[in-house]
Amino acid sequence: MDYQSAHDLPSFVEMKRQLQGLRALSLFSRKQRATVKTLEQQIKGLGDTVDHYYEALGPRNWIFHDTLPVDDITVLLSEHADAEEVEAGLIALYNNHDNLRRMITPLNQLPAMRKRMALVHKAQDDYFSEKYYACIHVLLSVMDGFVNEFETVRRGLHAREAEELRAWDSVVGHHMGLTNAHKTFTKGKSTTNEEPVFELYRNGIVHGSILNYDNAVVATKAWNRLFAVTDWARARIKEQQPPPEKTSWKEVFAQIAENDKRMRANEAWQPSTWRPGEDDFAEHPARELADEFLTAWVAKNYGRMTQAISTEVRQPHGNAMPRLVRIEYEGFDLKSYEVTAIDHTAPAVCLIGVVLRFGDGSQQTVNLRWLYEDADGQPIASSLPGVWRLRNWGPMAFMNATA
Repeated sequence: MDYQSAHDLPSFVEMKRQLQGLRALSLFSRKQRATVKTLEQQIKGLGDTVDHYYEALGPRNWIFHDTLPVDDITVLLSEHADAEEVEAGLIALYNNHDNLRRMITPLNQLPAMRKRMALVHKAQDDYFSEKYYACIHVLLSVMDGFVNEFETVRRGLHAREAEELRAWDSVVGHHMGLTNAHKTFTKGKSTTNEEPVFELYRNGIVHGSILNYDNAVVATKAWNRLFAVTDWARARIKEQQPPPEKTSWKEVFAQIAENDKRMRANEAWQPSTWRPGEDDFAEHPARELADEFLTAWVAKNYGRMTQAISTEVRQPHGNAMPRLVRIEYEGFDLKSYEVTAIDHTAPAVCLIGVVLRFGDGSQQTVNLRWLYEDADGQPIASSLPGVWRLRNWGPMAFMNATA
């Protein structure tokens, strides 16, 4: 059955069970007890955010998927009580180049979707060019083809019953999630309709009976449904795998200690800025890596550029990443550059201000967003062991952003 609340997901239930067990132990220091309490609050906050999202947007057939930026969603829900305003804010999140790129990147992990990434990127270009009609049709075909190939039962998404889309231990498995929204996907629309529509009526759109669907709402719902469907696929894979081994108390304590260390580093962090001529400007590690990246861009050394990019971005592409970098950058003939600013805006985030000068005589001032990562590629405070990596790696991502 679908989950009535995000708090009912097996992973949520297990995390709460472990934390309750830890609180019952008398071995804790005061600081460790505070850390456990913080973790409990974080788990509760995440579950509440998912439930509040579905309360506001579930009736409008928006699905919460794993790659949505949770912090942004939490702020959006806290600032707006009106569902239309929340919907507008959600569409704006998708319409951010960095956000959508982060949502798209994990699709490469699924073989049946990896084959269709060229079409996904075309849909991305159409979306930002406001060619919504084209974006919608491409994404509908990608979803149908992906679902048809994903399982041995060869039927596309449009041929599936809602019951077949129940997702085990996934936020898309909420009772207001994928199974609820699927009714609009398969709803028959045989009579020609020229009125504006704002739902993803797949059958009516594909078969030409719904004519006025060329808008940002339907296009964004197509992206939303694509990501929800891939979450469903991952949930199916996870459901068929053997259950993980129980975590030992020793491992739990080690994780709590690590979380505590990271929390203290975040609390001790202070924002800071550097400008040319100031102490530490030239030797700042993020600035040095930016120099290496930009020098490689001037030399068209795409392999070396790849090394500077965030681990989370690179890993799904493997050896194909230098080719993707070349495709993104070969149309931009960078001749020279000047680093003008270093701004630490968060414990793991540093913005490097750069003036880019191109072969056609034009120039543009941009911010390169560098993320400080641990050995697993996860963000971590820059006072701890780690390395700076470029997050907004594609030229259009930072050239279209406000410097």
